[in-house]
Amino acid sequence: MLYNTYCSITPNFLSREDIDYIHGYASKLETIDARIGFKSKDQDAAGNTDGNTDNKIRQSTNKWLDHNDPEFNQELKQKIFDGMMAANKMSGWNYDVNDMETWQYTYYKHQPDLPTGDYYTWHTDHGGETHIGQDGMPHHRKISMTIQLSDPLEYEGGKFQWLEPNPQFDKIKFGDKKLDIDTAVRTLPFSAQAIGSICLFPSWLYHQVTPVTRGTRVSIVGWYNGPPWT
Repeated sequence: MLYNTYCSITPNFLSREDIDYIHGYASKLETIDARIGFKSKDQDAAGNTDGNTDNKIRQSTNKWLDHNDPEFNQELKQKIFDGMMAANKMSGWNYDVNDMETWQYTYYKHQPDLPTGDYYTWHTDHGGETHIGQDGMPHHRKISMTIQLSDPLEYEGGKFQWLEPNPQFDKIKFGDKKLDIDTAVRTLPFSAQAIGSICLFPSWLYHQVTPVTRGTRVSIVGWYNGPPWT
């Protein structure tokens, strides 16, 4: 599928009040090492206890934020869901989405005692896995989300990037197998790194977070599901 828009970006989507609330709520939650999963499970999923850590692929920490908690601000939850639905329509994806997974409150930190700062190499959020949604029915991840919760001046590195390889394939001539992958890499613009900005994209899109070289990058990551692809 070819799209005019692979990432929908809304700078300053959340207010400072919204962000302070999320930080305060997350401060009470347990911090764990970020995991990757086996082929039978998602790399990111709340309760993914049979996953493992692998710093060659992913190095970061996170908390699981349950927006279904009655004590969580439900107006804020709805605001974020509505933002996803608006992006789904405006971007022309028009995916059938009806469920939202537990959010991942994620830290990417500079690690002076390690070979590199925290990062996550190229990956997708959906590789054909099926979830059982809140309605008890099988779902597929369709839209992924990241919301910036730290000021871009508080850290360096930690760039969110994605791949748009279609122009490269368009240039391939008969018998020519050479690709320049660097020209397929897209990087989130600085304006979209502003605190409170939201970025949404199809969950099958390859993306990564480059190593943080100073400070700490904090974000909310989430996934929106719907009926299995047919």
